[in-house]
Amino acid sequence: MTTLTNTTSAQTARELERLRGDGGSSALGKVLNLVAVVKDDEGVRAVSESAIDVAQAHPLRIIILLPDAPSDDDGGAPRLDAELMHAEKVGLAEVVILRPYNGAGVNKVSLVLPLLLPEAPVFTWWVQEAPKNPSKSGLGKVSSRRITNANATRNPVASLTALAQNRQLGDTDLTWAGITIWRSQLAALLNEAPHEKVTSVEVHGNSNRGGSNLLAGWLALRLGVPVHLEHCDSAGIYSVAMHRESGALSITRPHDGDVAILSRPGRSDLQVAMPMRTLQAQLIEELRTINDDLEFADVIQEGLPLVN
Repeated sequence: MTTLTNTTSAQTARELERLRGDGGSSALGKVLNLVAVVKDDEGVRAVSESAIDVAQAHPLRIIILLPDAPSDDDGGAPRLDAELMHAEKVGLAEVVILRPYNGAGVNKVSLVLPLLLPEAPVFTWWVQEAPKNPSKSGLGKVSSRRITNANATRNPVASLTALAQNRQLGDTDLTWAGITIWRSQLAALLNEAPHEKVTSVEVHGNSNRGGSNLLAGWLALRLGVPVHLEHCDSAGIYSVAMHRESGALSITRPHDGDVAILSRPGRSDLQVAMPMRTLQAQLIEELRTINDDLEFADVIQEGLPLVN
């Protein structure tokens, strides 16, 4: 770790160039910028621990930005400290941690701009709390994609509802990537014969979590049938049952388990791997494209209100 005290973003960028030259690496292979906005060192750890896995899929530069904090050093004058993480800690990623003090972080965009790789898309990720209207924030305006994390907030469902009300092209939430496996498995079940109409759906899961609500909203929107979300004490989604004339198609994943049971009328149950998705896996999926996710937009704006 290289630490710069009382520095500027421009000086930090030059030091990053120097370290890269000493290490024989190049920025040419980096495909995107990720600005990670955190509220504390717990957020810093979450991002830095994800960096190696994420960079293997998307070589990138990560700029971790902490909130402005008071400090008595230097007589309380504005100050920026920066930390540059070395390759042995973060692999193919370049990770810069910015710690502003005494007003140096008021303009977040001015802190970040000198560190962005030119001609590479900018993703901004609010790791913990996010603004209600990400696209209107300073960092949101300079970003190709804006990623929030509803499940890291105090009220995930309220966070998704606020995002639905203010959503603009490029807004997404990690919760959506968290239910990709569930959506894929349920769609595969419905593709099997007999192709009967689903009459109703029950989702059992933690109704305070974003994933249970998004999955229920997706099913309600795409199937056009009543979907009931039943709360249970689970880390996320516990089971889904899709009722048809011949019986229910269901997937049940035991609490904290990695293997789910697929049940179909008249056929033997199947076991399939369905582990809880890691933060790294969710982030890798969201960084895969700069295009807007219209399916996610439909679900949070039209699907969520259908859940009962």
